[in-house]
Amino acid sequence: MNYNSRNNIKGASPPISYYFLPRQRLNTLLLIHSIASFIIGTGGYINPSSAQLFFSMESSREKGVGRILTRLLCSLIFAQGVMIWSARQINDPEIKRAFIKSYFICFLMSSLALIYEHLNNQGIVEGSFFGVLKIIAMLALTAAYGWFTFLQPPMVYSLSGGRR
Repeated sequence: MNYNSRNNIKGASPPISYYFLPRQRLNTLLLIHSIASFIIGTGGYINPSSAQLFFSMESSREKGVGRILTRLLCSLIFAQGVMIWSARQINDPEIKRAFIKSYFICFLMSSLALIYEHLNNQGIVEGSFFGVLKIIAMLALTAAYGWFTFLQPPMVYSLSGGRR
């Protein structure tokens, strides 16, 4: 791996601190988000009954609906991981910023929907550890993408388009 630093060692892996440099933070977020999307998308597609960790399904019909919806959602999550992984290589700041703004809106709306359903408490979503973890993860993604959307200068989008 070739990385941009003062030592610029060809073929060496960069130290952990490299991924938190201002010029690399956005790529680090995209890297972590894409890997998590690959894991969640693959896991949920292969084992769709894992949806029971998040949703209350009582009858066999509900479980069947849950399985297909989980597979469909996990297909989208995995594909999203591919898009995010590829977005790390985009050097056009306007396109990259559009990705980041879109993810901020997506996770903000998802967080609000989950919080509303939990507060409404109609027995559809689980309030267990995994249910709360799901909301925390959505809020964390909302905050991370919001930080890059509103608090980072435009140059961050063009500077973070480094090579793998």
